[in-house]
Amino acid sequence: MEIPSFAWNSLASLGWRTLTWEGEWFGHTVRGSEGLPHLSESTNTGGALEFDILCSDEVHFKVKLFHHALRGESRLFAEQLARVFVVLLESRMRARTEALSVALARRASMSLYLQHDTRNLAQWVNWVCADFELCTSDDELLIFAKRLKENAPLARERATRLATSLAQSPVEDSPRQIDLHKAVTQAALLSGVEPLITGNAQAWVSDTLLSRALDNLFSNLAPNWRSSVSNPTRLQLRTVENDQARPMAELQFYNPWPDLSGHLPMEKLFEPFASGRPGGLGLGLYQARKCLREAGGELSATASNLGLTFSLRLPISEV
Repeated sequence: MEIPSFAWNSLASLGWRTLTWEGEWFGHTVRGSEGLPHLSESTNTGGALEFDILCSDEVHFKVKLFHHALRGESRLFAEQLARVFVVLLESRMRARTEALSVALARRASMSLYLQHDTRNLAQWVNWVCADFELCTSDDELLIFAKRLKENAPLARERATRLATSLAQSPVEDSPRQIDLHKAVTQAALLSGVEPLITGNAQAWVSDTLLSRALDNLFSNLAPNWRSSVSNPTRLQLRTVENDQARPMAELQFYNPWPDLSGHLPMEKLFEPFASGRPGGLGLGLYQARKCLREAGGELSATASNLGLTFSLRLPISEV
């Protein structure tokens, strides 16, 4: 509350004798005064001019000013200055509370990402454990061990990213040119799926946004893919022109409905906290789409009676 002290000399020059303020700042009582001490309405012939400043339910103040005159030209000019002072004070307080609100909203958004990142990594651990538990021979054990060795660097990268994001100041990487064929293959393998990918494409995107989008997308679809061993997952990469004639990289694939009687309505597919699976968080597809849009791309889906066709698009170069 430095503004009242800075403004006091100007207010006092027009006859204001005392300025007091009292209120709440995020649970902490804040009060102060300038001018003649212990001046109250009963001892002040000019009475008080009062203002209530309400920035949020966490930030609110009552400001009082006492003048030496009840009326007259000097009182009129003094009141105009006082009102300007209160407007400036309120603007400053709102700016500070809005900045805090933005920071809190960003932290809340990051918490949602971290929650799902943690779930994805835990899901990968469960799949690895399930694969090893199902081993019935040394040959099978060797196959799964080799697969674990292939996935270990990527899993370690995801775990490192998660630990870094939990720090006070997570580092965000900058966009760069990325080979989508390699990135999609790695993300699919981490979700326990060995895909058949046709085509190639490059994308201009940050590692964090792309890996988070693919992890969330594939983790939602992997249970269905893993149960369809006889039908390998097929994904197609290509470069396309959009309506603005800007080249985009596109990843397209089909996913059959896992349960024809219980799938989500299309309008809820990307809605946060809407899940078609028991115990699902309902955040995977929402966060995948959010990451891609933040990267300048898009995630969409079209439905048929048998399943969904997903289309993932990203810019192939810096704008």
